[in-house]
Amino acid sequence: MSAPVFLRANYTDLFGSGMLPVLEELFRSELEMHPSRREELFKVVSTDRDIWQSSELHDMPLAGEIPEGTEYSFSRPKQGASKTLSVVKYGLGFSISEEAVDDGKFDFISDAVRKMARSAKESQEIAAMNVINNGFSAETVADGAALFSTSHTLPSGLTFRNRPSAEVDLSPTSLDAALTDFETQFIGDSGIIYRMTPKVLLVHSSQKRYAMELIGSDLKADSMDNNLNSLKGEGLRVVTSPHITDTDSWFVMADPSETGLRIISRKPIETKAGGPDTGFHNDPILYKTRYREKVGAIHGFGSWGTQGAT
Repeated sequence: MSAPVFLRANYTDLFGSGMLPVLEELFRSELEMHPSRREELFKVVSTDRDIWQSSELHDMPLAGEIPEGTEYSFSRPKQGASKTLSVVKYGLGFSISEEAVDDGKFDFISDAVRKMARSAKESQEIAAMNVINNGFSAETVADGAALFSTSHTLPSGLTFRNRPSAEVDLSPTSLDAALTDFETQFIGDSGIIYRMTPKVLLVHSSQKRYAMELIGSDLKADSMDNNLNSLKGEGLRVVTSPHITDTDSWFVMADPSETGLRIISRKPIETKAGGPDTGFHNDPILYKTRYREKVGAIHGFGSWGTQGAT
């Protein structure tokens, strides 16, 4: 009988320290299996610095009538509120014994790599949803108010709200009122109405099916009448997350390009590995993942939320 073809010595990518490229491929494939919900809500901005700063401008005044032969009036926009977001580093790693590699414990090692990729992705999702969870208290925007507030103050002294005066549970009536706020409440310094289009109805996973009924049914939900469901034509889509801590809270969001929700990305998720030479004392292979970013909110425009009545 001829000698066996499959020898560990012939497959160092699987059984030696050269397996690191294979681990990287496993890591990347696991990341792709968990699409990001947060990027449906937050605008991603890349930076090459450890801080990112946002400075707003006052609105221009409304255009006025110019009598024949008179000069134009020229306005100089003034700087408004500003906010700085400081990048934070996140990371996680584990070590693989040289013996585990040499003895081909590939299933165990690959499972650890997949779990680390899942951990990194989940950590990003939780951080983003915590901005929204804390948006009624600790998460403040450039005007000093909470992200969701009944009294956002503009430099001119005008105010707007992106939270109802009394907390309400999700229903056809309360959703209709939220959409009306989108059309009337988001104003600039000079009273200009920002006509932002609501795109997302964000709810906890437990409210997913009810939210879909509200915006997807042909007939009005929670009603014995056969009224047409006008909410169906608003173009909303339901986004859910199990990381929303208050299951009764719900939110309406514009496109990420119009809201103040930001992911400031200094360095995306990456991995780094070292062979036995880096762990001289006990000969491990070291494997880690890291990323640098800051998730936050800079203004309240385009975001509307309530903690729910119960």
